[in-house]
Amino acid sequence: MQIWRWIKWASLAVSVGSIVLAIILMWRAGPSEVEQTPQSTERPKTEVASPVIVERKDGKVIWQLRADEAKQQPDGKMHLILPVLTLYTQQGLEIIIHGKQAWFEPLQRDIHFQDQVRINHEEWKMQTESLIYSSSLDEVHIPQRFTIHGRTITAKGKNMHLQRNSERINVDGGIWIRDSNPQWQGVKQ
Repeated sequence: MQIWRWIKWASLAVSVGSIVLAIILMWRAGPSEVEQTPQSTERPKTEVASPVIVERKDGKVIWQLRADEAKQQPDGKMHLILPVLTLYTQQGLEIIIHGKQAWFEPLQRDIHFQDQVRINHEEWKMQTESLIYSSSLDEVHIPQRFTIHGRTITAKGKNMHLQRNSERINVDGGIWIRDSNPQWQGVKQ
């Protein structure tokens, strides 16, 4: 029985010694500083270099969008730097749209060009400041003023709609056209 008593007191001494040692070590270390991580309210950004987006229908390419750089925005849109949109018509012709920047809406697949927008189609070139391609309507809408230069035609207007597939053009805000070769109107020189 003496042994049990001795084991009991030895266990108690080891336990008390461990507690005292832990308290001494904690006291010597001092209060620990809790590491503060800076809390950011900014969402993580996704950046893509040289993105290419292609839309196909019935095995044919409808349009192709390229840019030098793309950044995902918190609202889900992609901000594109130096975008180029190539639309392919039913006749196999290309309508090429350049701009300084654009925003691509991935759900509706709409593209809104802004700043020094240029369009090249066959022999004519167009300049404007804003252009919207609606994928669901398959239409280019130029809501602001535009200027067109062709081989013999110069035109200025506002609020143009261009159907990609049929190449049909409607101008709702008025248009002024000057043609240096009016023979197509039946006028002879």
